[in-house]
Amino acid sequence: MIIDDVYNYLIEEIEGLTAVNTFKSYMPDSPGNCICIYDTGGAEPDKDIPTGDPTFQIMVRNKDYAVGHALIIEIVGLLHQKKNIELVAEATYFYNIMLMGEPGYLGRDDKKRDEFSVNFIAHTRGRPT
Repeated sequence: MIIDDVYNYLIEEIEGLTAVNTFKSYMPDSPGNCICIYDTGGAEPDKDIPTGDPTFQIMVRNKDYAVGHALIIEIVGLLHQKKNIELVAEATYFYNIMLMGEPGYLGRDDKKRDEFSVNFIAHTRGRPT
């Protein structure tokens, strides 16, 4: 799955991200500082060409606004305009990954932790499973 590839790539590339503070499809209440990658569907597939255009969202939650903001910007730097790559070996081939819009500040949750999100669209070889 696309979010598995993104999850593994971010853990490899960003210091401090681990399986303890990085999640897929669900962001638990704890730990307070964490990220989550969500599968958000995608564009209509081409009926003749076996490619996919999946979308995904990344949310960052942090007790410190500046740290959370810096992390979402780092994630954008790692993923936006990636071209002709497998993020992890023997995984999905990405023709490209592009921002769907600039990262946004969502405000604070009920525990006063700052939340940010950013959305991407990818063009992949084969339709995502």
